[in-house]
Amino acid sequence: MKLEGEQTLLRIFLDSFQKWRFQPLFEIIVQRARQRGLAGATVLQGLEGFGMSGVILKERRWALANDHEVVVEIVDSTEKIESFLSEIEPMLQNVIVTTERAHVVMYRRNSSQGDKQ
Repeated sequence: MKLEGEQTLLRIFLDSFQKWRFQPLFEIIVQRARQRGLAGATVLQGLEGFGMSGVILKERRWALANDHEVVVEIVDSTEKIESFLSEIEPMLQNVIVTTERAHVVMYRRNSSQGDKQ
């Protein structure tokens, strides 16, 4: 699979407590992306933020559990991203989704050199 060049970056902004069938939504999204053969997915946890509810989410020392903003980032071809997004759309409530063009450059170590440098 060649991923270099112009691709699409999908970002899904949600909070860490959102669930889909009793499992964290961000975990389900990553699992589905892997099952569908997308190039990769990363979940980023925010230190502080607010979403559609307007409630500021941040760590509170006295809280038993802390809710955080999370961002799921996935990059692949436009066609695969659009197909994937239409598949997971029923799961998405109170989230913000963005897509943008991304120029992808992959850096790989030459396996014949190993760790010699």
